[in-house]
Amino acid sequence: MTGAIAQIVRWLILIPILVARFILHAFQRLDFWIMSYRHEVLCRNCGSAISLVGIWRCRCGYTYKGHILRPCPVCDALPRMARCFQCGVTEELPKK
Repeated sequence: MTGAIAQIVRWLILIPILVARFILHAFQRLDFWIMSYRHEVLCRNCGSAISLVGIWRCRCGYTYKGHILRPCPVCDALPRMARCFQCGVTEELPKK
């Protein structure tokens, strides 16, 4: 009986900690989630639109069609930046 009570007390202490960790983790990934639903992002240098949907080449050499924040089907990597075609400046993408 005391083992069951100890287990319940342990979970009552752990649940708020686990919930707080989940919320903190979700806020850290909020930028990635917002960017993953957008079709384009504006260049900070010239203001032109950088398309996030197209044909992309991964650093492993595989070429795929879709959203830039879709993991590569071969190596599961995500790109770190996207280049503006108007001015050539690269924009850093949020980390997963």
